[in-house]
Amino acid sequence: MQNESFSSKIKSELSGLRVKRASDARALLSAFTLGIGSLKFVPEARSWGVHYVLKSKEALELAAKLTSQYWGLTAKLSEVKHERLNARYCELMAYGDGTEKYMLDTGIMSLDGEGGKQFVPVVPEAAIKTETQMKMFVRGLFLACGMVSKPEKSYHAEFVTANEAVVPAAVRILSEHGIEPKLTKRKNSIVIYIKDGDKLEDLLAYIGASAAMMEVSNERIVKQAKNEANRSVNCISANLERVAQTAKHQAEDIRLVIDTLGMEKLPQELRDVAVERLNNYELSLAELADELGIGKSAVNYRLKKLRQMADDIRTGALKPGRRTGEQNE
Repeated sequence: MQNESFSSKIKSELSGLRVKRASDARALLSAFTLGIGSLKFVPEARSWGVHYVLKSKEALELAAKLTSQYWGLTAKLSEVKHERLNARYCELMAYGDGTEKYMLDTGIMSLDGEGGKQFVPVVPEAAIKTETQMKMFVRGLFLACGMVSKPEKSYHAEFVTANEAVVPAAVRILSEHGIEPKLTKRKNSIVIYIKDGDKLEDLLAYIGASAAMMEVSNERIVKQAKNEANRSVNCISANLERVAQTAKHQAEDIRLVIDTLGMEKLPQELRDVAVERLNNYELSLAELADELGIGKSAVNYRLKKLRQMADDIRTGALKPGRRTGEQNE
């Protein structure tokens, strides 16, 4: 889909992955339900069901399949339009004889100390015991309320939920697997976020979004290559600027010496260097030495000699008519 967001592509990829066991389905749907699920009365069934609203049709289709397969629920999927936002969403109603068990299994309903049922959301510890279950839990939370920015823009992933109950478990699982997230609040929601290229790749790999992880990795390689190229160009530009500034100051010194003393008053060695520098602003010290057929240190010495003469002229220590010689190098 041409206008499909990067997050939607990830959710499509994750929704296509096979869920092999009932325990894995429970872990995934626990996070999915605690992330965005709510209770809603179903008039035609005269009973309560679990209600989900999400842009990703694929994610809701997966939830519908799992609730039907493992809990025997009726899963009614439809499309709704949000008039105020002028956007289309998908809606899933899951209900039936197994609804109460489903709510207890996923944590949207819990038991109090005396075994009484209460609508207090908790993460069922039995749902996230194994490595696979923990992975499924994070995958389910991403399908429900996850987002990743386009990698060419920034490295940013976040989970946004209004349910505080799901946050500690998600943070703990991510941290235990080297993906240490940060927390913030946004209006009435809690945001678990990651702003690091390495950790973003780790997150995508962990939840099974291999294609998306490779896309982020490739983008990071391209960015790194561009940055290195820019640094190289900037370094070359800086060096050229330094050469140009040095040549400019040397030429100013040489002109002052020639205008004050006269070219004929300079020793031949200094005269050769002076003429070569005035005619070749762009050359570095080494290139100037090649042009003159002498060593770099000899060129440097003679330019320093001319600079000293210019400084002496400026201070009045050297005046017109006085011939200067060059010391042995």
